Amino acid sequence: MNDTSYPVTDRSRVRLFGGRGSNDRQAIHEIIDAALYGVVSYQIDDQPFATPTMVWRHGDYVYWHGSAGSRMLKHVSQGVNVCVNFTLLDGYVLSRLASAHTLNYRSVMVFGRPEAVAEPAARREQLEYFLTRYFPGRWDEVKQPTEAELHSIIMVRMRIDEGSAKRRSGPPAEGLAIFGGEALYSQQCWAGEIPLATVALPGRPAKRLHESVTTPDYVTGFAQRAGYRTPAEVNVHDGRYPVIVSETERVGRDIKRFRLAIGEGLALPVIPAGSHVRIGTVLDDRTREARQYTVVEVATDGSWCDIAVLREEVGRGGSRYLHDEVEVGSALEIEVPENEFPLDPATRHAILIAGGIGVTPIVAMARALQRAGTSFEVHYSARDMAGAAFVNTLHEICGDALHLYDTAAGEGARMRLPELLAGRDAGTHSYTCGPAALIDAVVDAASAVGFPAACVHHELFKAPPPLSSDKPVTVSFARSGRELRVEPGTSILDAALSIGIPVPHSCKRGECGLCATKVLGGTKVSYRDRFLTDAQRSDDALACVCVCWAESETLVVDL
Repeated sequence: MNDTSYPVTDRSRVRLFGGRGSNDRQAIHEIIDAALYGVVSYQIDDQPFATPTMVWRHGDYVYWHGSAGSRMLKHVSQGVNVCVNFTLLDGYVLSRLASAHTLNYRSVMVFGRPEAVAEPAARREQLEYFLTRYFPGRWDEVKQPTEAELHSIIMVRMRIDEGSAKRRSGPPAEGLAIFGGEALYSQQCWAGEIPLATVALPGRPAKRLHESVTTPDYVTGFAQRAGYRTPAEVNVHDGRYPVIVSETERVGRDIKRFRLAIGEGLALPVIPAGSHVRIGTVLDDRTREARQYTVVEVATDGSWCDIAVLREEVGRGGSRYLHDEVEVGSALEIEVPENEFPLDPATRHAILIAGGIGVTPIVAMARALQRAGTSFEVHYSARDMAGAAFVNTLHEICGDALHLYDTAAGEGARMRLPELLAGRDAGTHSYTCGPAALIDAVVDAASAVGFPAACVHHELFKAPPPLSSDKPVTVSFARSGRELRVEPGTSILDAALSIGIPVPHSCKRGECGLCATKVLGGTKVSYRDRFLTDAQRSDDALACVCVCWAESETLVVDL
């Protein structure tokens, strides 16, 4: 067993495509901890059994206990082979194909041989650990177990010898090759997801509580601590917020700002600097697709937020829809995903670096740092600064801390990144958003001058462009039995989707890892993602198909 993953044999090897499975220890532990109970599977005299029971994890061991009369506990404590399953259901997935309905889920199977926890002191220790972990402070309030009570139970622990995690998320995987790919979208039938969430209801007191006993924090705060939702959250919203466009403004060449106002009496959730909102758009083929845009500013009372959208002539039409068809008074719907580009709370001074439309999160960060009283500086590079977005806004926020670089003026007008990053005090962090070339240059310069790698933060606004050396690649999709010649400029992900091969994906920039796929053959992979570790890339094991390429003519992937 190493620090990052459990050993793999045939019983724990994950065979799902698209990086949907993992033997990673942290991923496995997170699902076990969120599940709170597991299903213990075992066999007695050729008869299989599966018993749901409360299970908790402590390090690389899982524990469960129960009555001394339990047949299951008596049997498994003898050291037989056991599999424990944990499953979290996240939603129903309804497809336009009758055969493709499914569930979104996260699940874990772990394997081992349980052993009895025999010593009463060890049993007591684990009961305290369980209560303290899930209900901090409760152990000191409850009646402590007597020696007789500890002897009246059976407790077992099982070292996780092997384990695997699997997940399925996102919309229906439609467009199977036999159904003609794009033709399926003409089916007049609703398709999508029905999200499911566990709701923690308010604590319901037992009979005859003493009048002095109030509801403790470990009860009122349980939903937040366990990652569950409260009834109030369910009643107010389900993660989607209806908004009305209350203002629009052209803030730069081909860049438009939209103010999205929520209805009276409601409020948007907290949207920290660096966040996106996911907004519904309509593509050129009149199908709907959500796109993510950075939040530039948020009202302090949560009544509105601003986004900025660059109009892109080359693409599927989402940005053109927002520019050409959305106007003041238009009703839209947004979601607020988890912030993937947050400010580090340890930042004592921030170097904010923006390139082109990548200025949008930098504006939000500068505003947040100003309000927090944290020192910062902004370095903003654009081609033809006269048409750049938010220059006046940044002048108002930053004053003399704003530095502009008009790359149209030639090489001499570019940032001197090594000089900018060298010799900085401890606690200085850099935050970069822009094209891949800028991010790579910042990372390289930071490494060259000894700027701590842990203090270098970045977000890629677009997928990295193809290299001039890229050549067409013939991609074999082994699982689907298809083959396609893919030209530079079209991602392997988009090529797969275009012929109806389902691939989980989100960012399309090589940052989220959802499209990570096993490479089965071909040539050495040019990765270009910012997600996979060196271990995951070893021997071309995984590649993010939204950005990767092959260094010669063929590639075989597990799709």
